[in-house]
Amino acid sequence: MPVIVVTALAGGLGWWGWAKAHPAEDPTAKMVTAKVTRGDLIETVSATGSVTAQTGAQVKIGSQITGRIKRLFADVGSSVKKGQVIAELDLPDMQAQLGQAEANLALARTKLQQQETGGPLQQTQTSDAIKQAQAELRSAQAHYESVQAGLRLQSAQTPTEIRRAETSLAASKAALSTANSNQAQVQAGAKLTVANAQEQLNQAQANATNAQLNLTRQVNLLDKGFVAQAVVDQARAQATIMQSQVKSARQNIQLVKDKVAADLQSARDLATQAQQTVESASASLDAARAGTFSDKAKQADVQDALAQVARARTALSTSRSNMTNNTLKSQDIQQARESVRAAESQVAYWRAQLDKTLIQSPISGTVLQMAAQQGETLAAGLSAPTLIVVADLNRLQIDAFVDETDIGKVKIGESADVTVDAYPHHVFKGRVAKIASGSTIQQGVVTYDVTIALADVKQRLKPDMTASVTLHTGTRSNVLVVPSEAVKMGQKGSTVNLVVQKDGKPDTEQQRVKTGGSDGVNTEISEGLKEGDTIVLAGMSDGKRNGGGPTSPFGPSGRGRGGR
Repeated sequence: MPVIVVTALAGGLGWWGWAKAHPAEDPTAKMVTAKVTRGDLIETVSATGSVTAQTGAQVKIGSQITGRIKRLFADVGSSVKKGQVIAELDLPDMQAQLGQAEANLALARTKLQQQETGGPLQQTQTSDAIKQAQAELRSAQAHYESVQAGLRLQSAQTPTEIRRAETSLAASKAALSTANSNQAQVQAGAKLTVANAQEQLNQAQANATNAQLNLTRQVNLLDKGFVAQAVVDQARAQATIMQSQVKSARQNIQLVKDKVAADLQSARDLATQAQQTVESASASLDAARAGTFSDKAKQADVQDALAQVARARTALSTSRSNMTNNTLKSQDIQQARESVRAAESQVAYWRAQLDKTLIQSPISGTVLQMAAQQGETLAAGLSAPTLIVVADLNRLQIDAFVDETDIGKVKIGESADVTVDAYPHHVFKGRVAKIASGSTIQQGVVTYDVTIALADVKQRLKPDMTASVTLHTGTRSNVLVVPSEAVKMGQKGSTVNLVVQKDGKPDTEQQRVKTGGSDGVNTEISEGLKEGDTIVLAGMSDGKRNGGGPTSPFGPSGRGRGGR
């Protein structure tokens, strides 16, 4: 064993010495190199993920009740519409329960109709009776107040009217006595006046007779010539005057008789009027005295009116007490309505239970899984058993897991390119819709879930497909870029192998650089290089790759790790 070690050391030292004595003429001749250039860089972040359904785009449809599957209307891969019946359970007892509930509802509605038919009529009658009783009470009170006022007035007027009637009767009697006296005086004066007029007539007739006799004598004397014609003429004139006086006396006596008759009739009329006044005053006195009896009648009327008021109040109280019956009737109606509502609730419950025998799809989509077959029994427990899984394949998204070192570059709304193994030559376009705040550890690496919303899927993707995602996190314009394969990552940072001139000959050395964004093909260099520098992509020997010189059998020499 020591001989082998010594032989190996001797061989290694010999090879190293030979390499030092015979260096390569051009160490970059067989290397693949590139120039550092300026250009525009679209920064990207790469991640892997899977195709998932959007929220609400995939549902597990089960049964809320226990029952045997009577019929299935869908199968795996078939398309269903929202609200479409996909399964029917066989539960005949629920149909019977619904029929019983509907019969109870019909009976409750009939009772309610009966109650409501009699209720308004009774309420109307009671209301009309109350209104009529109130009107009768008001009328009775008004009548009572009227007769009471009449009684008060009658009680106050009766003594006054009696006194007034007594005074009027006394005055009427005095006037009657005066009229009777006047009538007696008129009668007595009438006889005297007629007698005087008759006496004047008798005297005038006597004078007329004497004058006629004197005229006759004078005419005889004239014929004998004993007297002059003038005496005859005077006697004739005197006879004529006397005849006129007789006529005047006759007319006067007729006038006197007429006047006496008129005066006597007037006196009689006054006496008759006075008698009538006495009789009227006596009747008024009797009427006034009879007012005391009217007071008693008025008092009786007041008592009757008061009794009418009491009866009207009793009728009103009775009518109002009937309102209690209305309240009881209303309670019966309300109870009937509650019974109808309870029956309706039972009908609605059993209809809902019966509707549960028809399992419908809540969304439009494609059936992904079938967990049970026709004829099997679904047992509903604390959670509904899954019968069918339906997904809307037009509403899919990508859940990509981005490394924690890149998550800070990702923003909502940024574009993304997605590829899947099923369509390797097609790129699906999308945008960042959500960025999870909670982390997910995958194979010891901290990642964050980034949701990519896809456009124009056309049902080409399927849930759970593995997806490769390229997130476009930004654009860098006019920056230094190198091929990403030239950048080497180490414990102390990023480096590139730079081609330099040493002693007039090309050589390479490691150059520490500061990198920026990357699009997966090119990487931005912000420090360490300048435009036009030549970098090595491939073809370096191990010695050059590690430090620019031959590799020591005892480890790397460390040359070339520093910057320029």
